[in-house]
Amino acid sequence: MKALFDRTVARTVRAATTLPRYALALALLPLPLAALAQAENSGCDTYAAPEQAVIDRFAAPSLPAPAGGEDGAPARLDTGTAHRATLMPQARVRFVAEPGRHTLADGAFATTLVFHTEQAGPYRAYIDDASWVDLVDDNGERVPSEDFGGRHDCRALRKFVAYTLEADHDYVLQLSGGTRQRVRVLVQPDRR
Repeated sequence: MKALFDRTVARTVRAATTLPRYALALALLPLPLAALAQAENSGCDTYAAPEQAVIDRFAAPSLPAPAGGEDGAPARLDTGTAHRATLMPQARVRFVAEPGRHTLADGAFATTLVFHTEQAGPYRAYIDDASWVDLVDDNGERVPSEDFGGRHDCRALRKFVAYTLEADHDYVLQLSGGTRQRVRVLVQPDRR
């Protein structure tokens, strides 16, 4: 009987000393996660005012999906409107022009999105993913970028690419090598 009592007391003492250690570990668990989340967005503050405005637009609780896109045709973006686009496995995407960077299709996501320019001048394409961005004109040729930038440590706005475009044309924005299936994207005139 004494042995049973001693084992019960020993288990109770072990439980009493172990439980606080686990509780402390669980209490400290959110600290590294919060630091990680803060580190992932620490670069967002270094963007200029126009990009800060894009970050605010991307933060909207619901963004429209691009219209169309059935049967592999490019979905339509409204210029000046932030969208939440769904990418497909890259191997299933029919690109208008070969992407400018060759990426492994295995496990990557991609899409094609068409938009129309009302006016000529500088435009910027913004995306919250590390996808490769190409722009293709209505002749099937890639449009050279004028500028690009981004922040590895800003999940809210990963990158932008700048182009000079002609008025009254359709252009295809090609995203390839993506790491996520849902991305936020915006194409708009650059009024700097």
